[in-house]
Amino acid sequence: MEKFNVVEIFPSIEGEGSLIGYPVTFIRLEGCNLRCEWCDTPYSYDGKTFSKLTSDEIISELKRYPNRKVCLTGGEPLICENVDKLMTEIIKEGYSLIIETNGTVLTEEVKNVLREFGESIYIVVSPKPDSFYFINKELIPSVDEFKFIVDETLRIKDILMYQIYYTEKPLILQPESNRKDMIDKALKLQRELLEKHSIEARVIPQVHKYMGIM
Repeated sequence: MEKFNVVEIFPSIEGEGSLIGYPVTFIRLEGCNLRCEWCDTPYSYDGKTFSKLTSDEIISELKRYPNRKVCLTGGEPLICENVDKLMTEIIKEGYSLIIETNGTVLTEEVKNVLREFGESIYIVVSPKPDSFYFINKELIPSVDEFKFIVDETLRIKDILMYQIYYTEKPLILQPESNRKDMIDKALKLQRELLEKHSIEARVIPQVHKYMGIM
């Protein structure tokens, strides 16, 4: 049976984006194909902070908690070998699956899972400066939410790369590390998007950090 490199499994609330406040069990998988300067989970790709768990062991851990939503996060969960099989097992257990991804990677196996179980999967794509805000075009139809981290690098034109999709899918501007200067920048970007491009974005900080929880 396949084993997955799991950094941690823990219950919390969703602290980012459109699903803020829902009870969620997070599965943090090891590894990432990017190296963002402000990453708040660098231990997720240090190559040593993980345990090897089977899907049965992961499901057993999930069952310890009453939460019906499960989030695969990282790092970058979609680079993990056989992640499609883990996704399938989680969904077959009756969970709603959230995937937090930078959007750069999409394997044929994951595409098949999205086709079969798309209604049970909520994909949050957060394009990053390290990849020049690239999103795999084949992933975009399955994306449920676009989330841009507002840092010194982000420009209005980076957000507008995907503007044709914002009429149907939520656009979130998340100030980096809840910094006051990045909150101000996010509000400025929000205003410009609305006034000049008729795009209505939401500014949402990392609420769990304000609450002092993981």
